[in-house]
Amino acid sequence: MATTDPYRLNLHDAHHDTPAPAVTRGEVTRVLLWLVLVISAVANMVASWAGAGVTVNLVCGAVTGLAATALVVRRLKDGRR
Repeated sequence: MATTDPYRLNLHDAHHDTPAPAVTRGEVTRVLLWLVLVISAVANMVASWAGAGVTVNLVCGAVTGLAATALVVRRLKDGRR
């Protein structure tokens, strides 16, 4: 009785002719938003630690807030489909 192991990679499974799925525009946007969020949050922490002016902290905080809001809106919009 032959059983197939779903976790075993067979030779014919490794060489299939279907191309890899392309990266969508939405995925690129999501990754860029996450990068902006992380970089602006780190910049805000560094500006706070370094004693930079209030304007720098406000700009970094605003960018962080906008990126977070955009990610939440995209998530809610995609969740309704």
